[in-house]
This record gives sequence, C-alpha cells and structure tokens, in this order.
Amino acid sequence: MSAGFSLRRPLRLTELSARFGGTLDTEIAERSVDRIVAPGLGLTTSDLVLVGSPRFLSEASSSAGPILCPPELAARIAAGSRWIHPHADWVLAELLDDLPPNDANSEIAADAVISPGAVVLQGARIGAGSEVGPNAVVYGKVVIGQRVRVGAGAVIGRPGFGWVRSPEGRPRRMPQLGGVVIDDDVEIGALCTIDAGTLSPTRVGAESKLDAQIHVGHNVQIGRCCLIAAQSGFAGSVVLEDGVQVGGQVGVKDHVRVGAGARLAAKSGVIADVPPGATVAGFPAVPKARWLRAMARLLRR
Repeated sequence: MSAGFSLRRPLRLTELSARFGGTLDTEIAERSVDRIVAPGLGLTTSDLVLVGSPRFLSEASSSAGPILCPPELAARIAAGSRWIHPHADWVLAELLDDLPPNDANSEIAADAVISPGAVVLQGARIGAGSEVGPNAVVYGKVVIGQRVRVGAGAVIGRPGFGWVRSPEGRPRRMPQLGGVVIDDDVEIGALCTIDAGTLSPTRVGAESKLDAQIHVGHNVQIGRCCLIAAQSGFAGSVVLEDGVQVGGQVGVKDHVRVGAGARLAAKSGVIADVPPGATVAGFPAVPKARWLRAMARLLRR
C-alpha cells in the first residue's frame, strides 16, 4: 500500500494558505509540498501531515514536513513546522478530493475463487488460494492475502464513515483513500463490512477469524490470531493487539486500544483502553469480576 498520496503538482504553502486560510509558521512559509501522508510517515520536507487528534502527536513528532493542525493542538507541536487552521480536517478533505484518480490494475491469483455475484473493483489484489463469496464486494485499494475466506455479502474497502465540518458548519465527507489489507489465512464471515482507511490502510492480521455481521471502521488495526464473534462493531482507529477475543455484540469506541490476549465479554461497551490479558464486561466495560459483583448486588435488591 502507498505510504502517501502525490498531489497533481507541488504547491507552495503560501498558495495553500491563500486558498484555504490559516496561519503559517514563518520558517515554512516558502516551502512547497507534493505529498499528503499519515502521521509518522512524513519522511521528507515536502510531505504534508495532518494532526487532528492528540492521539497522533507522538507519531507526528518524527515528521520532517509541515504539519497541518487545529489551534488547540498548536502549542504541542514544534514551532517552525505548523500550518494552523481552525478547520484543519476540512482542508485535508479538500486536498484529498483533488488528487489524481487511482488507475491501478486488479491482480487476482489464478487459483483464487470469485463466486457468482461477487464484485471485485479495479485496483484490488487477491492472493493465491483465497475465496470471495457470493455477492461480496471488494473495492479498489484492497489487498487480500493468501488462503483468505470472504463470506457471502461481505463488503471490503467501502469508504469509511468519515465526516468533517466545513467552515459554514455543513457535513463534508472525508475521502477514505487508504484501502484495506487482509493478511494471510483470515476468515471474514457473511455480511461483514470493513471500511477503507483514510490515509493508511485498515488491517486485519494473519489468522484472525471474524464471525458474521461484524463492522470494522476506518483505520482499525486488528492483530494476529484474534477471534471476533458476530454483530460486534469497532469504531475508527481502534487497535486490537494480537490474540484478542471478542464476544458477540461488543461495541468498541474510536481510538481505543485493546491489549494482547485481552477478552471482551458479550455485549460489552468498551470506552477506554483495555490492558493486555484483561477480561472485561458490561457497559461501560470494567474488569469482569467487578461487573459480576455489581450485578449480584443489584439483583439482590
């Protein structure tokens, strides 16, 4: 998957600031940018990075290029690298919409099985021994590894539910260009939906198994050997480390990290990070033993 998205031509930051507004640090005012990259991937001085959340501050600290950020984060980003804009995410959406179209060809292994009614769009890649079930849809910028099973009616790589506010307050879709990576030996059940990432791919790690009707939001990272039961949902940028087990109908809030080997009991509502190896239950999810004691006290009344 691409580490960045090239603009149609290099653009001076003064030109962009004149078009969209905002305040440039003097040190970067005459600099040009030619790529848009995710936080942590800004390797050159011409790579533009958006930092719209405190979660990305540590990753962005290694970026060599200018950083587009809202005023509330400006004090936490090194001076001399900032393009400060009150609607920074809207600016990014406008820039992404003006990128050149994706014209990559599809690559489907000779022994991959594409079932009747399944649709594989231009730019998708499907590895050896994989199977796409009936009426499933695989969008472009999706990379499916070897021996993957995609169930009937699953949708892989659709644009994620990413919306920002324009300066006038209207909802504006954030383009989702990062695609999806499904590693080897993954199983995806019927009617699952896995959304494309914004700038970097949503990922399902090797040997993970997803039951039916699971929703995986944009930029979610699922580790290796995870087991996820039916009707669970993961909001944008959730991280499941290796070996996590998830019961049915679990909901996980955006940007939450679930540590390796943790277990989420059925119907849990997870709104905060879960330590490695922990077992949580309830809403809001707490250590399972604490939840059971609370329920026992409640039922004795």
